[in-house]
Amino acid sequence: MNILHEIETRRARRGLSEEPIDERLAAELAYAATLAPSCFNNQPWRIVMVSNEPGSAQAEGIRAALTPGNAWAQRAAWFFVLCTAAHLDCRMDEGRDYAYFDLGQAAMAIELQAQHEGLIAHPMAGFSPSKVRAALSIPKEIVPLVVLAVGKPGPTDALSEQQKASENSERIRKPLGEVVFSGSYGNPFQG
Repeated sequence: MNILHEIETRRARRGLSEEPIDERLAAELAYAATLAPSCFNNQPWRIVMVSNEPGSAQAEGIRAALTPGNAWAQRAAWFFVLCTAAHLDCRMDEGRDYAYFDLGQAAMAIELQAQHEGLIAHPMAGFSPSKVRAALSIPKEIVPLVVLAVGKPGPTDALSEQQKASENSERIRKPLGEVVFSGSYGNPFQG
């Protein structure tokens, strides 16, 4: 089985439908996260799943925490708030706190499963951590690192002109030799 299709077609799209996603499917995305690798199997991720239902105080708290550039996420069916803390995972020499790396692996597992299911899972850094922490009762020692807006693909009418332009633009990646090195740092890989 080749998963390059999901990896190549995954995009952080913003055009979301307001159509709900059932809890079973949302739970599958969370389950995918729990299968991610982690240092010594510490599994440092803490995920707060919030259905974006009308009248939900938690969902309103997340919506209020989003920066203006992420207003498009108001349409998400679910918010997955991915949290961790350095003490939950391996703390190696030279500042190598693995909790954040391992949380990233869990996030990618959600994103790939969402892509496989025909959904969008867009990671956002543009939010107020203190507001999210308050809305979801996240302890002070736990870091709400990223919010994933999860939903079905939908219209782009809620997007800014710049966001609309990027929605279906060509996917640009740096040349392989600029980010992958052979043998020593700075020696471009030529593969």
